[in-house]
Amino acid sequence: MPQFIYEWVPKERLDRFLATQSYTRNFINRLVARGDITVNQKVITKNAHRLHPWDLITIIHPERYMENSILAQSPRLDLHIIKEKKDYLVVYKPKGVLSHPNSVWSVEHPNIVGALYHYFVDHQLPSTGTFIRAWLIHRLDKETDGLMLVAKTEAGLAYFKDLFQRKSLAPTKEEKDLVPLTKSYRAQCLLTKDGETFLAKIDPWYCINSLVKPRIPHYEPKQGITKIESRRITQDPTRVELILSLYTWRTHQIRVHLSERGLPICWDYLYNPLPWWQEEKMALTAFHLSFIDNEGELIVCEV
Repeated sequence: MPQFIYEWVPKERLDRFLATQSYTRNFINRLVARGDITVNQKVITKNAHRLHPWDLITIIHPERYMENSILAQSPRLDLHIIKEKKDYLVVYKPKGVLSHPNSVWSVEHPNIVGALYHYFVDHQLPSTGTFIRAWLIHRLDKETDGLMLVAKTEAGLAYFKDLFQRKSLAPTKEEKDLVPLTKSYRAQCLLTKDGETFLAKIDPWYCINSLVKPRIPHYEPKQGITKIESRRITQDPTRVELILSLYTWRTHQIRVHLSERGLPICWDYLYNPLPWWQEEKMALTAFHLSFIDNEGELIVCEV
């Protein structure tokens, strides 16, 4: 089991100590909430836990931070770069490729973070000492293919993190005529009777606004907003193709929202009730990404 261990610590709060070890407060909160920090083999439930000299701290799943020597073990991928500028990259992630390794044990599987590590090293691009998953501004599920935005510099990281955070908020009067960030998906869905009823009663450009409850551990339900931009019946009348965009960025947001309304994505092994073990990949693609970059240029990318 991957873990970081600290065998000697000063007499202070747990979160303050870990903040000196290159962890952010937000990431420490997540580790504590997941029960992934122990002190003297006891699970810690409070960030403010008071440490004592010679306490043994163990972080069981330090997925966010991986040493370069570990990432170097990732397979080399032909990185499909759609757009590259001084502060960022737009890359295409194929289906079956992880956005980032879940732990050091999955680093040998094809993943975008590992591919970026090799690309950065080979091209002598700027990097922090330890390659951090936060350089991926957002991520896609393993079986979702499509466009991903990657920061190359600290300036790019700060700008795009702020852009994604503002995307999840209601626009101000000044922003209503701007398009700071648009990310659209194409999904082929099973058209059940409940799905037909749902689509028949909604207006064009309807927004689904409800709690997202992903079927994976350690994630709490959060409010999500998914906009349905268009629909098209495919040659198979039991399926419908939807174009969707996101106003919030919740884990499995589109998959949960569509499944709950009788429109499960084809070959979605978690949320489609029908057999999914055919030799097919989940029919969900992040095909469109447009944004105003930190130089003021409107960038539009599609696959």
